[in-house]
Amino acid sequence: MYKTLRAALCVAVLFCFTTHAQNDFWLQKGDLLFQANEPSQLANAIEGAGKGYNNYAFSHVGIVNIEGADTVVIEAVPKYGVRIVSLQTFLADSQKDKSGKPLVCVGRLLPQYESVIEQSVNRAAALAGKAYNNSFLPNTGAYYCSELVFECFLDANGSSVFTSSAMSFKDKETNEFYLAWVEFFSQLDMPIPEGVVGTNPNDMSNDKAIKIVYCFGK
Repeated sequence: MYKTLRAALCVAVLFCFTTHAQNDFWLQKGDLLFQANEPSQLANAIEGAGKGYNNYAFSHVGIVNIEGADTVVIEAVPKYGVRIVSLQTFLADSQKDKSGKPLVCVGRLLPQYESVIEQSVNRAAALAGKAYNNSFLPNTGAYYCSELVFECFLDANGSSVFTSSAMSFKDKETNEFYLAWVEFFSQLDMPIPEGVVGTNPNDMSNDKAIKIVYCFGK
């Protein structure tokens, strides 16, 4: 009985942490989770594309969905493509700060875009199972993380509420391509799509369509 109670308590504590944080912060449907992944050459190259909110270095973004009592995240990742995972799984994949909290910030659409949230999240959820867009080229029928957000959050005219810009795969200090990108696109046998219009998590975290309302870690 003691083990059962202890297990239930652990689950309850984890649930409380992952569904809301300190100061009674609660996630809402349509929130965007900007994440710093565990360090790797590719994650570092993505983070180097620009400065995220408050100088955070983000390498990933996911979309919050509320399904009854469950909070899940819709994301596009290289190994699995577009998938839906629990909030706990998403946060566990994050880089942690010194206190063990995930380096994840929450972006929330401004009030003028609230009317698009329901359809946008449903649109993203319906894409589960689609392939990951390794080429980072537009209109491939596959999606990378911020492209999924960009393509799904549409206004009444069918245009994205987010902005896009010319992508760069270069180190801003040296103006040389990151070695991780050179190797990545070499394996795909394609040129690096420098200058192609697209999106990235850092720029999106600063987009005028959202406001960062909470950060789990520092």
